[in-house]
Amino acid sequence: MQPSTRAMAMSLLRRAIWLCFAVAGLAFLFGGEIISAIAGTTDRIFAAMVGFALALPCVLLGILAILAKNRLEEREMGGPKSLGEALRK
Repeated sequence: MQPSTRAMAMSLLRRAIWLCFAVAGLAFLFGGEIISAIAGTTDRIFAAMVGFALALPCVLLGILAILAKNRLEEREMGGPKSLGEALRK
């Protein structure tokens, strides 16, 4: 990977991490209230569960972005080239 491409990928991953965790936090804190206000007749507990269900995939995507960023940093510093090499250490 070229240095400019690597720098762009790292920058994109950093932004994706922040975005995923920000969306997850907002969905967890305010998702139920917003869904309940928009739908009107929706049960409050169900709306809160939907907010949590929206937050969970965002957290998982954020964690995957962190792992991808760490793998890029390891490769940059001459770390293991494949997952198998990393597991063998």
